[in-house]
Amino acid sequence: MSFYDINYDVLRTQLLPVRLRKARTKAWLGCLLSPVKWLHNQFRANRLSTLYYLAHNGQIAYLEAALNDVFDPATRGIYITDGLYEDPLFTYLDPEARPVWLGLVAETGTAGYPVPQALYTDAETSLLGNSFIVRVPVTIPFDHDRMKALIERYRLAGRNIYGIETY
Repeated sequence: MSFYDINYDVLRTQLLPVRLRKARTKAWLGCLLSPVKWLHNQFRANRLSTLYYLAHNGQIAYLEAALNDVFDPATRGIYITDGLYEDPLFTYLDPEARPVWLGLVAETGTAGYPVPQALYTDAETSLLGNSFIVRVPVTIPFDHDRMKALIERYRLAGRNIYGIETY
């Protein structure tokens, strides 16, 4: 029993003087307490949902847990993967003595030349498309809009975009 668990029916009887403990008086006080009970139940439900929200954040493990709690509590098959990323190729100056052969397409495979490397701009080496992908099993029926709303609630704010795919 926690601090927030209050039994109003027991309190109604215990705080009532003995000479006033009649059925009619208890019923009248029960009617007066019904809005207080309803409000207390609303408070407890809001407290539990807020505690759950505070226990989860945008980290992958917590976001997966929140999605699995809502959409797949039995098998917990929803998981998150990283989006596509192209490693940048760095070119070096002559004094650094670490040359990278960029080559021409026509020289590919000729003797003494390695496979040519492609240069990318900063925009091309950043995430290509989605920064993360939520993978959902095909066997799980889910509302796409509800899942997007849940992801938006927990993910880190920023410009990163995500995708939802089934597997």
